[in-house]
Amino acid sequence: MKRGLALLLAVVMAAGIFLAGCGNKNENQSVQSTAAQSNAAQSEQSSKTDNSNANVTVTPQLIGDKNAKTEITWQPVPAHSMMDSNQAKVEYLTKKAKEWAEKHPDVKIVPIQTTIAISDSMAKILVQAASGQAPDIAAIDSYIFPNFTKYAQPIDDIVQEKNLDINDWFPFAQNVMKPEDKILGLWYTTDVRALFYRKDIVKNPPKTWQELLDLGKQLKGQGYDAFLYSAGRDENVTMNTLPYFFGQGGKLVDDNGTPVFGEGENRAAMINYINFLKSTVDTGVTPTRVLNFKSDPNMNADLAAGKVAMFVGVSNMAAQLRSVIADKFDELWDVAPIPMAEADQRASTAGGWVSTVFTEDDQKRKLAADFIIDMYVNDQGMEGWCSAGGYLPPRKSVFEKAEFLKSDPFAQKFKEELQFAYVRPAANIYPTISQEIQIAINNVLAGQTTPEKAVDNAWKIVTSKK
Repeated sequence: MKRGLALLLAVVMAAGIFLAGCGNKNENQSVQSTAAQSNAAQSEQSSKTDNSNANVTVTPQLIGDKNAKTEITWQPVPAHSMMDSNQAKVEYLTKKAKEWAEKHPDVKIVPIQTTIAISDSMAKILVQAASGQAPDIAAIDSYIFPNFTKYAQPIDDIVQEKNLDINDWFPFAQNVMKPEDKILGLWYTTDVRALFYRKDIVKNPPKTWQELLDLGKQLKGQGYDAFLYSAGRDENVTMNTLPYFFGQGGKLVDDNGTPVFGEGENRAAMINYINFLKSTVDTGVTPTRVLNFKSDPNMNADLAAGKVAMFVGVSNMAAQLRSVIADKFDELWDVAPIPMAEADQRASTAGGWVSTVFTEDDQKRKLAADFIIDMYVNDQGMEGWCSAGGYLPPRKSVFEKAEFLKSDPFAQKFKEELQFAYVRPAANIYPTISQEIQIAINNVLAGQTTPEKAVDNAWKIVTSKK
């Protein structure tokens, strides 16, 4: 195995980065739940009671006729499969899979079940791809997808045949899907970070750090927790706070994947960003208990209590909080861009998943791409999937066409933030950088070190592992 591949596998498996780009980790952990097994049983039963095609089976183990001549292997991320515990997602996937199988009676899709430890799963697929043994189709975590492109098969012809335009995807997704002159993957689900604020308390959401601090002090004096965010040691923390760094023009790595965050203007931007977080705690605008928040749902109890004025979180928090505080959420809350160091700056971060085709068999390549497009990517597929799962679509036009987004008061605002979204760099060293950023933030907010020392220490550790 080449040294580069070995290094990537080592850092991916060591980092243990889960589904940070697509929501909280609990949605993956539900795969092994009793509910998931119940859903699987219901899916199998419902698919067999339809007499329109008695040979078609739709279960978590098989889609289509077991005797079909053409077999396509498919490895979805567990939370995006029929093994998930979310009944809405399972029902959607079962219905769409059955429709596709009935249109392709000579084809069977064989889903490959995999671990909920996403880093381990990605490392395994990378080894398989390098040896020519990858599944015919697989879902790849978007931030590491560029490491798979050398093994991915072009699908431009199928994308064109299905009347899809790559320019309909948001810029951050286009750059990943089509790194050079060929479309090598389909980004099918995403999210974005934004400032959530109580519109009955905050009349004009702050645009800058100083505005946030000034307003926060007033709100604190009125008895509110003015500003919450996750500050524990978790990938979610990196994703939710990096907009402060990217907004200043900061770069974590250069075009070759070499760390640069600890040098020159990048170091200054990193120190500024962590110093801003420190100032929120030092002024009391942010309570120190945010050090215990590893993911956005950790804030739910505080938000439900009604004493929080603002927080930075991922877009799917809107759906979660609607279930926590019901109708009061849309009545009381709104979203705005994340405050930046300067008013003319704008940045957010986006995560998500990309499906890619690995098979070199041309017939299977076309069928595999067709299957993924029908399930998750075309107008009906992306609307149905994102509605069932509570995700944002990575295609701009779906925001205008999807009925469930037309009625969502936040949808167009999230769409706007996606225009300014950055993605994590697909560098072998990124997991180490992320881990050290988490440690730096946690140590500074706990009063154990200064932003300057924390950044320099992170830089020393990261560069020692190059």
